[in-house]
Amino acid sequence: MGNILDIGISGLRAQQTALTITGNNITNAGTEGYSRQEVSFSENNPQFRNGIWVGSGVNVDSVRRVYDQFLTEQLRRDTSTFNEFNALAVNAGQINSLLADSGTGVQPGLENMFAALQATVDDPSSLPAREVLISEANGLVDRFSAISDRLFEQNDIINGQMEVIAGEITTIAESIAELNEQIQFASASAQGREPSELLDQRDRLLKELSEYVEVNIVEQDDSVFNVFIGNGQALVVGNEFNEVFTDVGAKDPSRVDIYFRKGNAVQNVTREITGGQLGGILDFRDQVLDPSLNQLGRLGLVIAQTMNDQHKLGVDYDGIKGENFFTDINEPAKTYQRVLGDRNNADPDDRVIAVEIKDATQLTTSDYEIRFVGPDDYTYRVFRNDTGELLQTNALSGAFPDSIEIDGMEIRFEAGTFQQNDRFLISPTRRESQNLDMNITRAEQVALASAISTDTAIGNRGNATIDQGTVYDLGTSYFSEEGEMTPPLLIRFTSPTTYDVLDNTDPGNPIPLFPPLMNQTFTPGISNSILPEDEGKTAFTSFGGVLPVSPTYQQNGTSVDSVNGFFPERIDIGFTNPNNGLTANQRTLITPLNATAREIAESLSKRDGVEASARTTVEITDLETDSVDFLDTEFTLNGVVLTQTLGPNQNQYDANYPAEVPDPITLNFLADRINANYELQDAGIVARSDGGKLTIIDLNGDDLDFELRGDAGDSFRIGNGIDIPLTATAMETEDPLSKYEGYDFSEGGPYIYEFSDPSQGTISFEMTGTFATGDDLLDGFRQAIENSGYVFSGNVDVDISEKGQVTFQPRLEVSGAGTVGSNKVSIGGQVKVIVDEHYDLNIEPPGNNLFPTDPVGEPVAFGFHVNIDGIAEVGDEFTVDFNSDGTSDSRNGVEMAALQSTKTVKGQSSYTDSYARLVEVVGSVTSRAQINRDSSEVLLRNSQTAVDATSGVNLDEEAAALIKYELAYNASAQVIQVARDIFDTLISTFR
Repeated sequence: MGNILDIGISGLRAQQTALTITGNNITNAGTEGYSRQEVSFSENNPQFRNGIWVGSGVNVDSVRRVYDQFLTEQLRRDTSTFNEFNALAVNAGQINSLLADSGTGVQPGLENMFAALQATVDDPSSLPAREVLISEANGLVDRFSAISDRLFEQNDIINGQMEVIAGEITTIAESIAELNEQIQFASASAQGREPSELLDQRDRLLKELSEYVEVNIVEQDDSVFNVFIGNGQALVVGNEFNEVFTDVGAKDPSRVDIYFRKGNAVQNVTREITGGQLGGILDFRDQVLDPSLNQLGRLGLVIAQTMNDQHKLGVDYDGIKGENFFTDINEPAKTYQRVLGDRNNADPDDRVIAVEIKDATQLTTSDYEIRFVGPDDYTYRVFRNDTGELLQTNALSGAFPDSIEIDGMEIRFEAGTFQQNDRFLISPTRRESQNLDMNITRAEQVALASAISTDTAIGNRGNATIDQGTVYDLGTSYFSEEGEMTPPLLIRFTSPTTYDVLDNTDPGNPIPLFPPLMNQTFTPGISNSILPEDEGKTAFTSFGGVLPVSPTYQQNGTSVDSVNGFFPERIDIGFTNPNNGLTANQRTLITPLNATAREIAESLSKRDGVEASARTTVEITDLETDSVDFLDTEFTLNGVVLTQTLGPNQNQYDANYPAEVPDPITLNFLADRINANYELQDAGIVARSDGGKLTIIDLNGDDLDFELRGDAGDSFRIGNGIDIPLTATAMETEDPLSKYEGYDFSEGGPYIYEFSDPSQGTISFEMTGTFATGDDLLDGFRQAIENSGYVFSGNVDVDISEKGQVTFQPRLEVSGAGTVGSNKVSIGGQVKVIVDEHYDLNIEPPGNNLFPTDPVGEPVAFGFHVNIDGIAEVGDEFTVDFNSDGTSDSRNGVEMAALQSTKTVKGQSSYTDSYARLVEVVGSVTSRAQINRDSSEVLLRNSQTAVDATSGVNLDEEAAALIKYELAYNASAQVIQVARDIFDTLISTFR
């Protein structure tokens, strides 16, 4: 009785458990991550009775969750992969739509701007057409700005997403660590049996974690999972977890990086993170966002620089040289934005590095990194980030600024205590699409015309023709004066095969250039380039003549010579070997005291690699004669008395000289006498006058000696013809200064100006106060210069150009000495030294008033080309001058329009091609990400289906099992009932 009852009870209990498990499966059929559970039965040990083995019932051996480790791991991997591609596809798709959309993309803006430019070329005199061009250019700027703003907004958005995801990862890690502890305790309490519900919870958390990042699982013996992310960073170990968080990027503070904290140790793991939404966001940043910003920025730089360079070669509606069309790409603030110091650089944070774009057409779309690798604080390496290539290893010289040039940019180290392990991120193009902006604002500023015009003399006998010329640089001395060419050129043929290029400032008396360009070879019948090509030569020009403190007084009956005032100077000519970089100096040239410019030039020309010439220029103004007229005014130049009256048989002047001496004497009269005098002609001295200023030039560079006899009221002022420019070093005035209008310096400021003098260095002063008129303004600058500590002779003449450039020139007054003698002045000339390529000119300290101690050379170039074709005859002439009336000229506009199709980007792509390439690359990444996302979604569904097929609840199966266990339960109850009936029968029998 006992056995059958026990058997029935064991069956009842076992089937009850099975019903409970089955019911639990059914009720959790819709629970995500629930793993189906199965009951495992085993029979109780049988008993040996009466020679036979008799069964003793059933026992619930275990309740096991149906779980496949490999399928679950595959599901996690597929989940991570899908979420990575999905995050990349969603974010990239937004950028792809932005770039390709006709309403926001750059391409339509480019087409509209160049269409407007072509319209101005077709009708250059139309101001409305120019207004449309400026409007369309502003539209292009707005498109760049809109896209750039959206890209930087996207950067901010993903910064926020990364922060949220990092917090979620840490929260999940904490929950997994807690579950590990609970599972470990539950397993121990149940003699090693698995707590299915806790295991399911942990699997759900791991799957959720894999949505954010790729994870690796290592199982311990006691069913505890250790979770690793990235490059083996232990997120969870047993019941302990570590924190993942975001913080300001080490290299770029505008974006966040992912950090891993374990105890007190913090590690930047951004580069190690893969998979999941976080990996997809980082992929988007690396593959789409950064390249888009860089390529868009590069395009903006190329457009700005190439358009600016061409626009500045033209002349605007008012006859003024063109300005930048777009804002300057190398404004100081922009050069510093391109460099970011690493947050881990050692204190003090005082390093100053600037990046100047030298040639935007050679820029790449990569960022760069400077690493001070040691073992000292000077050695550094430059790496290209997109390829990891080491571009250059160098060392700071110890003297700032120090610079290197790489890929079209100059990296300039300006100040600071650089130290070993310092790092700097160089982003030459990253923010430049935001910086693109218009510089010109008025239609009149559009420089469509070419800066030069050419002409053919009417009386030419040959059939040679001159082309319109091509301008390539308006920064040469020929364009130093606004609205004119200095000097204009006359090309005169001395034979059918030779020609001279002359200074045509005075068309009635052309003179050789400085330096001369004479007896040039011409080949008849073909196109000849008339001006020399740039051969890599460099020109050094000395200061002008020195004004003495006062004129030299000569008493009657004595002979006193005035001197030019040049001090001795030690001049070195150096040669740098291009093969090994070694420099060798020739023997030092020491110029004699008061040597003429001609003598100095002749000595320099004897040196290897040097060609020197000299010229002396003097300006005479404010000529006055005493109204009392006690003594006749006697004006002498180089021993020639220009004011004497000669008889009809004179032999000192040519036939057309002005024989009558006017009263008062005029500057025009003196100019005519100088040009007509045989002795001065032979000496190479010429003159020209505009009525208010007499300019006298010695073409050979000899001193010009002046002597004035007459009353004390007879006088003139003399200058060396060299204007000294003022440079604003602090705040610039809101509007350009004008000599016709006043200015209020009490608003804003400070307004600091400086200028340089060869013997006194750099001198600065501040302008303050209010000046009502232009004359007041000129007088204000005059007083400020005189009070600045500048030591000079005579008085200061101040002028302001049409573009607001303030210049001044000291002038010394020379007056008559009455009946007791005369006053003399000698003015020395300028020396122009042209050295061949790889040669240089240096001045040994302390220097003097000829060359500065550290002379700066300039390329030898005219800044323009002209060609003459055909056959010329002796005396044929052609002129080249500034294009002062170019309102109907669009030659420079044609060159600007041609930039639309020119391969300006790395010599491989036009503006349009470059942008199309950007759209293509982003579209390709987007398409690839979408395909990968769709593929990975299929794999994810398959993995989920496989897991569900194994671990999921099938209601049909569970319903069948429920009936099965219910029948077994009822049968077990009947066994018990039978046992009870038997027991009752036995009791009745014995009763």
